[in-house]
Amino acid sequence: VSEKLGMTPRIYAKKGENMRISFTIADCELGKLLVARTAKGVCAVSFGDDENTLAENLAAEYANAEISRDDVNLKACVEALLANLAGTNKRLDLPLDLRATTFQMRVWETLRKIPYGETVSYEDVAEKLGNKRAVRAVATACAANRVALVIPCHRVVRKGGE
Repeated sequence: VSEKLGMTPRIYAKKGENMRISFTIADCELGKLLVARTAKGVCAVSFGDDENTLAENLAAEYANAEISRDDVNLKACVEALLANLAGTNKRLDLPLDLRATTFQMRVWETLRKIPYGETVSYEDVAEKLGNKRAVRAVATACAANRVALVIPCHRVVRKGGE
């Protein structure tokens, strides 16, 4: 699994020790959008109102990584995310470098298959994974998602549509 994810739990636990992470921040309709990536893929996508706070949060999460701003090389990634947010690019297939358990990765792979503009319930996801009682575990996996939009946790709702 770690070959597919890129970042092992050990590297993540060491707060990015020996990692190089580049990031950029762009304006979007939700405020500011931070996109960060390693050589292997996107490791963080977050929204906020303040560039400094977004950058500080990234630095805190990966306190031992070498982090630098790179607006040029992340431009295509930002454009793909913004096009997805605007509805003009309905399929995001960006490389990822995430720390996750096997179960989280299975949940996230399922979420990436939800068609643009559609929603499913936590129970639906749990059933697709073969255990309809794993609703809370699915919700926990959604909450651990570090790459909003790329893994569309916002498409998962309660069974009643809430």
